[in-house]
Amino acid sequence: MEPKKTMQIRPYWNEQDYTALRSLITAKFADPGRRFYPSLGDLDYIRAFDERFTEKVMICEVGEGTVIGAVWPGHYRILHIVTGPEYTHYESDILAWAEQHFCAPTLLEDRTGNEVSVWAYDEDTVRVQLLKERGYTKHTWYMYSGVFELGPSLPEPQFPPGYRVRPLIEAERGAKINIMGGSAGLTAPTAEIYERLINSPTYQPELDLAVVDDHEQIVGFANVWQDTANHIAIIEPFGTAPTHRRKGLATNLLYECMHRLRARGVSELYINHGGLWTLDPEPDDAMRVYGTAGFQKLGSMFVWCKACCCG
Repeated sequence: MEPKKTMQIRPYWNEQDYTALRSLITAKFADPGRRFYPSLGDLDYIRAFDERFTEKVMICEVGEGTVIGAVWPGHYRILHIVTGPEYTHYESDILAWAEQHFCAPTLLEDRTGNEVSVWAYDEDTVRVQLLKERGYTKHTWYMYSGVFELGPSLPEPQFPPGYRVRPLIEAERGAKINIMGGSAGLTAPTAEIYERLINSPTYQPELDLAVVDDHEQIVGFANVWQDTANHIAIIEPFGTAPTHRRKGLATNLLYECMHRLRARGVSELYINHGGLWTLDPEPDDAMRVYGTAGFQKLGSMFVWCKACCCG
C-alpha cells in the first residue's frame, strides 16, 4: 500500500475516466476475496440504464492525475464507492467528502431526516470498520451476491419440450425489451438505453442470450458479461416472462450459461440480487432459483446510513 497523497475529487471528464475506473475494477477482481459490486458488467449496465451517470459520477485522483476511485449516488441516492485494491486507505477521505456533498433528506421510506447512505459488503471489513468509526448504522436492506464454481462437472440443462437457448438477434431486441419490464422487477429499457447497453465495452453479442419457445418467441433472457482478464463472468440481468414461469426455465437458463461460459475458459459465474430485507422470513422466487441452481453465497451488500447536517 503506497503512502497517502493529497486526493482531489472532481467531475467525470471523458471516456478516459471510464477506462481508468474499469482498470481499477479489473485489478480489484483479480483477488477473489475482494470481488465487491460493481463488476465490469455491473458498471456497464449502470451506465447504460442511467443516462445521467456521467453527470453523477465523481472521480477521485491523486498526484498528477492518477485515478484511484470514484463515488456516485445510485437508486435512493445511496452511494457507490469504488477504489482500486491499493487505494482502500483513501476511503475515509472519500467518505468525509461525501458527507459534505451528499447530505440530503433521506429517500428510504422507513427513515426520516437528513442523511448520507453508502453501500458496503459485510465481507469488506476495511469499509465496514470505517463506517462504524464514522458513526454509520447498518440498515436492513441488502443485496445478495452468489458465485458458482464452473468445475468439470456441471448440471445439465433440461428444458421442457419446445424451449431452447440461443443468442439474441437484432430484430428481436424490441421483444426482449417488452418482457424485461415484467421480469424480476426490472425496469424495461428504452431502445436508446438498449443501444447504450450493446455498445458497452464488456458487451459481447454471443452472450446476449434468449430463451425461445417452439414459435421462436422470446420468453426469457440473460445478459452475461465476461471479465476476460480474470476468467469470470456475471449475469446482469436475467429473467423469464410471467406467463412462462414455474417451468424450470430460469434454472435451466443458468445451467446453459454455465456450460457456455466454461467452454470460453470462465472459471466462476457470479450473480447479484437486490431489494432484499433481513426482516423477510422467506427467500423470494429469485433466491430460490439461485439455491436450486447451486450458487454459494459470496456476500451481502448492506446500506449504511448516517444522520448529517445539511447547509
